[in-house]
Formats: sequence, C-alpha cells, structure tokens
Amino acid sequence: MRLIRMGILAVSAAALLTLGACGAGGGQQPYDLQDAETLLASGAFDPSMGPVEPQAVAALYGLDPATVEDCVSYMATNTSVSADELTILVLTDEQAAQAALEACQARVDSQITVCKSYCPAAVPRLEGAVIRQAGRTVLLAVGDPALLPVAVDGLHT
Repeated sequence: MRLIRMGILAVSAAALLTLGACGAGGGQQPYDLQDAETLLASGAFDPSMGPVEPQAVAALYGLDPATVEDCVSYMATNTSVSADELTILVLTDEQAAQAALEACQARVDSQITVCKSYCPAAVPRLEGAVIRQAGRTVLLAVGDPALLPVAVDGLHT
C-alpha cells in the first residue's frame, strides 16, 4: 500500500512539474506575429478591431520599449462597447517576457475594474482573457470566452 501511495505521489509531482514548465513557456512553441491573423479570423473577436501602432504598444502595457523587439496589436475601436484586444509581443529574452506577462495581467485586471462601471457587458470577456508566455513571446487575447481558448490552443497543433 505504501508503495502505491509513493507511486501516485511521484506521478502527481511529475505532472505538476510538467504543467509548471508549460505555464512558464517552457517547451511551448513561441508565438509568431502571423498567429494574430489566424486568431482574428477565428471569430472570437469584435470584428471592428483596429491595429495599434507598434510604437504605442510598449507604453500601453507599461513595458520598457528596449525590451520589445517586435509586436502586433489590435484593439476594439469602440471601447465603450467592447474591450476586445489581441497582442503578441516578441521580447528580448525570457526575463522581459515574464515582465510582459505580468504587465498584460495587470492591464486586464485594470480593464475589469474600469469596465465594471461603464461597459459591464465586457467584463466576462476580460475575465476569460487568455494570457500566455512561450519562450520570449507573450500573447494577450480578450474576446469571446467560448471561442478564444480553443482558437489559441489550435495555433500550434
């Protein structure tokens, strides 16, 4: 019986380590800027989203511009009715990517607070945001919570 318990604990520990590595970007294929087009075509976003100038993205997310090598970003054009956005960042290294991941989460948290008062219909979409790091890339996607996770998971399958 003790041997079975130890085996279960070992398998559980291995599973947790594997999940932890995936969540931190370990082993997952980095996001490509072209992934944004695939996601936009998925139907998970407000169709009126427009591009954000790359020079504005670092300021928008509170990032050090020197750490952003490349990016693509789209946001809802009418923020009084939609909080949808899609951003893929390519950072200088994984440490910068970790900082960007935290900044993206802080942005979503801030958007939830703001939208509760003037755009409550957007709150469930913000609460279902997908924020992921893969290597030195970070993806932030706010859209239809029923479609978005499937679309993001389908990028690298």
